[in-house]
Amino acid sequence: MDADLIGAVSRSPFFSMLAGEDRARLLGYSQARHFDLGGTLFHSGEPARDFFVIASGSVALSVDGGRGEVLAAGDLAGEDAVFDRGAYGATAQALLPVDAVAVPAGPFFAHMEDRFEVVLALLAGASAGLRGMIQEITELKLLSTARRLANHLAGLTDKRTGAARIVLPCEKHVLAERLGMQPESLSRAFAKLRAHGVTVGRNDELLVRDVAALRRYACSTDLDS
Repeated sequence: MDADLIGAVSRSPFFSMLAGEDRARLLGYSQARHFDLGGTLFHSGEPARDFFVIASGSVALSVDGGRGEVLAAGDLAGEDAVFDRGAYGATAQALLPVDAVAVPAGPFFAHMEDRFEVVLALLAGASAGLRGMIQEITELKLLSTARRLANHLAGLTDKRTGAARIVLPCEKHVLAERLGMQPESLSRAFAKLRAHGVTVGRNDELLVRDVAALRRYACSTDLDS
């Protein structure tokens, strides 16, 4: 499996909780998968034989044609259906080209039976995901659109200081939906962030002049900017 892909999935909440030997074993029975724009990871109603760890790109979950949750790098897709040993409850489609690791249900269950530490890692990863969801809900209620966007962008880079280039993980209308705002509100938020060192380039690549300054802005409480 490609080293860059291994590095990307290892930063996901679930994989990061695994011991090195368990991570290596899991990657050994899993498979690297690529999905082009519009590609389908799984269909609603299909038997859940694999769950996916998203390494790059973004995935939309939809039920009966209506789009629901949008998943990004580090998220799991289809794990609930696999753990229920049932069928997928939604269709997962790539909003951008997606690289992922498909984890087959059978070997994974055998792994959990051998190593209870994998169960604990899964619970810890789920807990981290829940905390992230609670944080997003809090931001929707308390932060302005510009600060909500700034906080999201800061979370797309591992850098804490200095300049950074960031590629948006999904199209802007999907990003607006995920951040709980209208597309025109997102455009205004990007315009406000120009004053805080964020420049939008080609192919939705962003240049952040100072990541630390952007993080400070996202956390500030001034009401006039």
